[in-house]
Amino acid sequence: MRALKIAVSFAAVTTMLALSACGPNCQSTCNRLYSSSTNSAGEEDCSISRPGRSDTDLIDTCMTECEAALATPGEIGAYDPFVQQGQNTSIELENERQAVLWMECIEEQSCSRLSEGYCAPVK
Repeated sequence: MRALKIAVSFAAVTTMLALSACGPNCQSTCNRLYSSSTNSAGEEDCSISRPGRSDTDLIDTCMTECEAALATPGEIGAYDPFVQQGQNTSIELENERQAVLWMECIEEQSCSRLSEGYCAPVK
């Protein structure tokens, strides 16, 4: 029983560290995907566009979905953003662990890979 409490505490601390300012957050992730500016590291953002939707709309929707996932506890389950998804596949971030893994994937992948279906969801 004590080992379980330690494991749960470790998982909580790990999640909190992952959500801290040291790594990506919803804002930096959504801006990387949809903004057409240069980020704080001096790298160009991906400027992914969608017909009929402005960059601002895409960023706002992304932020809303990311923050909602972060507010929901849960397990990663079968979610794997590092596997390429087809255009007809619908992926939703369901919880904080999936959101953290998604943000890390966005940070690590090139813009061309993001456009090719990696790190879903990219809407």
